[in-house]
Amino acid sequence: MSRLSRAPILVSCVAIAVALSGCQKKATGQVAAVVNGDEITLQEVNGALRNANIPDGAEKDKARAAVVQRLIDKRLIEQQAKAAGTDRDPEFLTRQREVDQALLLEFYAKRVQDTLRVPDKSAIDKFISDHPLNFAGRTIFSVDQIRFPAPTDQSVIAGMKDLHTLQAIMDYLTGKGIKFDRGASKVDSAQVPPQMMQQVLALPPGEPFIVPTPQGVVASVITGKEVQPLAPEQAQPMAVQMMRAQELDKVIQQRLKDARAKAKIEYQPGFAPAQTTK
Repeated sequence: MSRLSRAPILVSCVAIAVALSGCQKKATGQVAAVVNGDEITLQEVNGALRNANIPDGAEKDKARAAVVQRLIDKRLIEQQAKAAGTDRDPEFLTRQREVDQALLLEFYAKRVQDTLRVPDKSAIDKFISDHPLNFAGRTIFSVDQIRFPAPTDQSVIAGMKDLHTLQAIMDYLTGKGIKFDRGASKVDSAQVPPQMMQQVLALPPGEPFIVPTPQGVVASVITGKEVQPLAPEQAQPMAVQMMRAQELDKVIQQRLKDARAKAKIEYQPGFAPAQTTK
């Protein structure tokens, strides 16, 4: 028999072996269920239970059974999507890489943060004193806002730098054919990075400030304010959280700098950063 004639037999044997291996999976031990050969683990079930917000007093067995059924439904739809080739779609693969990258960076940052030293009381007290807008002088600002999708053309945002009222921005967006929503909101100075808050407060009264967010772009104007200092029992843990976040950012930026210094990076023509002249 020639090699060519033996190839289909070999492929068939491999396919049968894969099918048999799937059939041999059992719903036992750390496996809650098996759906067409795909395992649903107890870890998945427990994670789904934690996110299900099950009310107190609910029967745990019934709640767990309902969660397992939802996981099975998701797995069945997932299998149908794969059978339709959705997992090979270029756009899906790009989004998948983005999600994987974001999750990896999140876990890496958590691992780095776990190695950081907890600041002592004197350092915490000094931090609170140095950042009054986040603690003793914490202020709730009333703002008039408009929200719109982030434009793909960055020159649209650049064109707003000479617009000094919210109405001027709305007229500008209307002229560009960009839809927006308007409404009132609140901004808590304790939740805003101190440097950003200082920049906002340095603006003339009625001057809008523009902030990009994951959900789009927000242009705001301060219309009122009310000082609401944080109580000491609230200030201490928040100060620690902010200090650790700042220290984490320093560590990550230093590691990034070191990695860039050692990395070999090749660019296709036209993609390299512009050369700066001294």
